[in-house]
Amino acid sequence: MNQQEITRAALLMAAQGDPKKAAEMEAYLSAETQQYPAGGFVPGPETVRPTIQTEVHPDGIYLVFGHQSPVILQKYEPGTVTEDMKERCTGIGIKLGGKSLVVDLYDMEDPEDSDEKDLTLTTAKSPADYDKAAYKDTYEDAGADWDGQANTDRLALAGILNPKIAQQLKKGQYVPAMGQLLFVHLFRKQINQALREVGGEEIGGWWYWTSTEYSATNACYLYLTYGYMRNFTKASYRIRVRAVSAFII
Repeated sequence: MNQQEITRAALLMAAQGDPKKAAEMEAYLSAETQQYPAGGFVPGPETVRPTIQTEVHPDGIYLVFGHQSPVILQKYEPGTVTEDMKERCTGIGIKLGGKSLVVDLYDMEDPEDSDEKDLTLTTAKSPADYDKAAYKDTYEDAGADWDGQANTDRLALAGILNPKIAQQLKKGQYVPAMGQLLFVHLFRKQINQALREVGGEEIGGWWYWTSTEYSATNACYLYLTYGYMRNFTKASYRIRVRAVSAFII
């Protein structure tokens, strides 16, 4: 195997697990080989090489330490959580293929009553000048919504996000979109096992808000006992909220 073949193999291995990145690398290397068959390619000042993701996290459940970049991720292994890990843990991470997120350790609560965990999503319906294209008026579209960050930002900018929610969101956190909460539901058993070990609050079989809006008056929520979706008035209906954030901030 010559040096060019070794380089090709190394770069393609770096893109392993990401079909899109692997295809980009293959196309890039093929073009380079055709233009410079002897392997004498020297990039000029205008040459842009594709970015290679060198750090790959295997699928699974993670303990997350810290809220700001760079966070520390440690693969969760049942029965191995130490007291120090409990004190430092700030969230539970989930990764499956190209999907990932971090779940906060606790449900939100009413700052005026710590025993009350049911909150409205907003304080009013969407204003007249609101972006109607943001609404997901079918459950098929709602289930495909993974943009919780943009949804939460839109509610905040419109001035209708419940301030009791807004003040509890840590840096980088947001109310999950329906697709993201369905992802959490898929791994709820494993997440709850990790939450128990680190001293967090298990995700119960309750109704939970998503930031996926159904209409000017309604938003979607998920019943985690059975995993089915519904929508109700976001400014008056009170249910649970569990914040999430990006897997790597």
